[in-house]
Amino acid sequence: MTFTRIIAVPALALTALLVGCNDNQKVVEADLLNQNESLTKQLDEKNNNLNAMGEQLARAQQQATDLRSQLDACNQQAAAPSTGTTEVAGVNAKDFQGIEGVEATVQGGDIHLTIADSLLFDSGRTAIKDTARKSLDKVSAAIKNKFSDREILVVGYTDADPIRKSSYPTNYHLGFERAFAVRGYLDRKGVMGAHMGLMSFGPDRPEGSKEKSRRVEVIVTSKTASSSSDAAAMKTENPRNAPAAAGKVDATKATTSRATTPAKSAASTSSSRKATATTATTGK
Repeated sequence: MTFTRIIAVPALALTALLVGCNDNQKVVEADLLNQNESLTKQLDEKNNNLNAMGEQLARAQQQATDLRSQLDACNQQAAAPSTGTTEVAGVNAKDFQGIEGVEATVQGGDIHLTIADSLLFDSGRTAIKDTARKSLDKVSAAIKNKFSDREILVVGYTDADPIRKSSYPTNYHLGFERAFAVRGYLDRKGVMGAHMGLMSFGPDRPEGSKEKSRRVEVIVTSKTASSSSDAAAMKTENPRNAPAAAGKVDATKATTSRATTPAKSAASTSSSRKATATTATTGK
């Protein structure tokens, strides 16, 4: 009996030991599982951060590529030789390319032909120089061939220097007379006068220098002129409606004078026209 008790005691101790080991192993396994889960979450978070950084990097690279493309396009445009023409939304000024003294650009849907004052007029004068006729002939031919149905606007500009020695009291009068002279020339070359309007901004819209400020613009607008079969509108006009000598000659008074004293009126009108053509010495 005593022997049996002696054997039972070690068996119980062994069993207790085994149970304790199992409990410890479960605790260790649970701890390892928790650590693994925690590490897995940390790894997922880092992967998500890496993916987000990768997307940001891809967007930055795409933006850099787009900027390089834009820069290359700008460099190519800057390096391309200037032709004096511009194209916008299908409207182009190629028909006016290469005309001496004429800069053709497109602004909106209108074609702007900027003609240098030095090409058109002598200092202080409104009579078109012979050297300008070839360029104006090409302008009128292009308008007749391609833009005969368009409304045309002829605009005169001057520099800001006040007029001191001239028959024109202001720069606006001088700008108008010069625009009128260009309009009259185009009309005589076949551009329908009924389609052409006149403006003078005088010194109000200067360019980078006095020389560039003194100019006449022929604007081929995008607006279609009203078509007319009236023979009077089609025939060549004789410029006669401008304020001769900048308004110093009153057309109404001249008409009345001619009705009462024809011979004297004719002589006076001739002298006035001669004075208008020869006395302007403004230097503009």
